Amino acid sequence: MRIFLRISTTPTRLSLYPIRFLTIPSRFERPGPLPLGDPEEQKEFEELVKKQHLVATADDEERLTHPDMRTEPPPEFEGDKNPVTGEIGGPKTDPLVHGDWSYGSKVTDF
Repeated sequence: MRIFLRISTTPTRLSLYPIRFLTIPSRFERPGPLPLGDPEEQKEFEELVKKQHLVATADDEERLTHPDMRTEPPPEFEGDKNPVTGEIGGPKTDPLVHGDWSYGSKVTDF
């Protein structure tokens, strides 16, 4: 901790006030990292961490999809033309089956 003195001039007197500044230690005063030890053991450890990370990412994808999650309904017809209405380029499934627009469990009422 460093102590600096500030000279204050007031109309009645000249006084010294000690001011303490908390300084941030320089980056060179910090302790260094711990030694890694045997390079072969470090390499083996890094390989095990990489393998575990690859296994964990594969499992995460399976966990993201809930078993009860609804999937999009299958298309009612093949091709671009709806055989019932004759519409070309329209939706493959009727969005108004349940009285609202529902695609992949997302519903928007209008």
